[in-house]
Amino acid sequence: MKLVFIRKVVMALLIVIANPVLANSADRLNVLLQPIDSLKANFVQTVYDKKQKVIQNAAGIIEFKRPQNFRWHIVEPDPTLVVTDGKTMWNYDEMLAQVTVESFEPLKEVSPLSFLFADPQVNFNIDEINATAFRLTPKQDNAAFKHLELFFNRGKITQLHLYDHLDQITVFEFMQVQSNPSLADSRFSFVPPAGVDVIGEN
Repeated sequence: MKLVFIRKVVMALLIVIANPVLANSADRLNVLLQPIDSLKANFVQTVYDKKQKVIQNAAGIIEFKRPQNFRWHIVEPDPTLVVTDGKTMWNYDEMLAQVTVESFEPLKEVSPLSFLFADPQVNFNIDEINATAFRLTPKQDNAAFKHLELFFNRGKITQLHLYDHLDQITVFEFMQVQSNPSLADSRFSFVPPAGVDVIGEN
């Protein structure tokens, strides 16, 4: 599996090298994103206020599978699970024993993770910070955040920095990153536990 991923990265790099006209910031970002068909990683989330003071911490696990399957599990401090199969999204708050169910439309409204669900150029203006870091600014005027920064190491996403309109910065650090693991479709559906309140679509 690791050799397959490395081969995909090398082939993508060769395409850009062979087509220098296409080698802009967006193309170089796609070189790093296109080989990722699925992903699993642990993450640590730290929120800083505008004075760089830590105001929130969290930790959990992210899982992603193309085209639009996604699982975001905050393990601590307050267990929360967000899951989508590309059509329906479930948001399960364990503390409240409540599930919110809604349709999932990733192309309708830009989110910090929209770069996973579609070509980043669709939703973002892309600037290269350096060879392994990129700034993505939403094209949508009323986006919920100013911009984000993506950082890579050896072809893997290692950090995401999110800048919001309150001048807060949320830093996601990804660890034990697995590129293209085998993830069952069942990981991206959700059956509410007995006794849990369900709000939203049936």
